Amino acid sequence: MDTGREEILDIAVVSDTRLLVIVYAIKKVIMVNSQTGGTVAQITLKSKPRRVCMFENIRAVVTLDDKSLQLININGDSLELGRSLRRNGDVWGVARNEDRLIVSYCSPPWLEVLSIDGRVIQKFNNRAVGVDVFKWPIFISTSADGMVYVSDWNKSIITLDSNLHVIRTYPILQQPCGIISVSADQVLVCSQDNHRILLLCPSTGGITSILGEQDGIKKPLALTFSSSQKKLYVVPNEKSGRIQIFQQQ
Repeated sequence: MDTGREEILDIAVVSDTRLLVIVYAIKKVIMVNSQTGGTVAQITLKSKPRRVCMFENIRAVVTLDDKSLQLININGDSLELGRSLRRNGDVWGVARNEDRLIVSYCSPPWLEVLSIDGRVIQKFNNRAVGVDVFKWPIFISTSADGMVYVSDWNKSIITLDSNLHVIRTYPILQQPCGIISVSADQVLVCSQDNHRILLLCPSTGGITSILGEQDGIKKPLALTFSSSQKKLYVVPNEKSGRIQIFQQQ
């Protein structure tokens, strides 16, 4: 899919035929038709957006580069600005965990669990195990069973439980980026510098390459998955506005 838009930083599935696309440079969130690539709706933000997650199917949460979260209401084929939540740090990743949000910060790095109105429920101590757990936690995903997966630009994936206790660290040597939990024992992650999509199996700790340069993968930055359509959407780290689509067999 070629959306004709540059510098996409993240994407999220809204429905079988709708995607939210985060376009950094022009401060926009754009809802596109995932079958045609055409624009359905768009909205301009106060600052540049970084990451997005869906909170139910009628609301999205976007992290901004001005240390805030922006709620966006989805009303059919229209987008409306909701509440803005001011934070006390350089917020990057965001994911939903039931009725809560988990957000990540850089400079310095930490995690927070928030209510949807911005109240801090829990904060993760980055030195909980005696050393820095992560350096640049730029993407987050959560699974249905409450596990939290943090993609750290410092070349690792960290798994935490719902209480933010560290369970496992996966060494990923080629700059991990976007991450998405697709089932209880399947987590997909972009390995940018070796041009691969990796499959992590939390129960065994195994890592397998499922897509690579031979499949057209080049510097993958972000990804999302439609379980109903069994489609994987991948955003390359380039300014082409291109979104790659892979059908699960």
